[in-house]
Amino acid sequence: MKSLKKIFRGQVLSIYIALIAIVILFSILSPNFRTFSNLLTVLRQIAGIGIMACGMMFVMLLGNVDLSVGTQISLLGIVMSYCMVNMKMGIFPAILIGIVLGLAIGLINGLVITYCKIPSMIATLGTSWIFQGISYTICNAQPIFGFPAGFSKLGQGLFLGVPIPIYLFILCCIIASIVFNKTAYGRTLYAAGSNDVAAKLSGVNVNFMKVSSYVICACFSILASIVFLSRVNSGNASTGIGQEMNVLTACVLGGICFTGGDGQVSGTIAGVMIIGVIQNGLVMLGAGQYVQLMVKGLILIFALSIDTIKKAIESRKPTTAK
Repeated sequence: MKSLKKIFRGQVLSIYIALIAIVILFSILSPNFRTFSNLLTVLRQIAGIGIMACGMMFVMLLGNVDLSVGTQISLLGIVMSYCMVNMKMGIFPAILIGIVLGLAIGLINGLVITYCKIPSMIATLGTSWIFQGISYTICNAQPIFGFPAGFSKLGQGLFLGVPIPIYLFILCCIIASIVFNKTAYGRTLYAAGSNDVAAKLSGVNVNFMKVSSYVICACFSILASIVFLSRVNSGNASTGIGQEMNVLTACVLGGICFTGGDGQVSGTIAGVMIIGVIQNGLVMLGAGQYVQLMVKGLILIFALSIDTIKKAIESRKPTTAK
């Protein structure tokens, strides 16, 4: 039993070992996979998902989930596109409108879940459909393009030979890590996620923590939506659909406990990279989109199984071993 506990406590190390093994496997199967240019491609592709995953951590550490982050990306992208193209706004006014809308979305999700007492998975699934419907209504299911010059630089530009989205992903990881490890708010997130009843008795405003976690998650989604939009350089209502499952899989695979109170940014980074490497590697091998979906589904089930086993082991009373 002790050896099993050590294995699951070292889940972050295990996931990095798995990442290295997957990289070696795809490098053997496809020589083009191990090129430096492909590495930059993988990192560029996972940057948006990684930014979203940093935000999802705030929600999941409280034992909640946000299934609307994908359609948030779509809605925010369509709104900013509409402002720049149809309303002839500049880049910064359009982004400002996107920021305000994103914060409102996070606040709505948080208030509905916290005060209407609706399970987070059900509530955010409902708001996800609402956001998706609004997105398609605004653009009439047609892509919006023709952005002002310079907007695409954020998603497509390079700095010192490295894509700018990668720097943004790293910055988000640093910010999230500092909040979780160096601030009272971060420590309170872990405490409330581990035992919200005990946290309430200790004077923690758990309702505030829940609402604020969704607002913070929305902040990361805002940045991710700008990255996606500028990388593709056109607004499309289907851009973010399905991304929430990539984000959720990456977080759980990286050791974020689905019931709250446990997880590290380093693990989430590894989870995001595994999703990106597998997706890119399958494309290199000629696997179709449906095969990729099946593989990602299997990964999610595997990650959730690990989380369940870990919780079962940790819940066993030490008095059983004398």
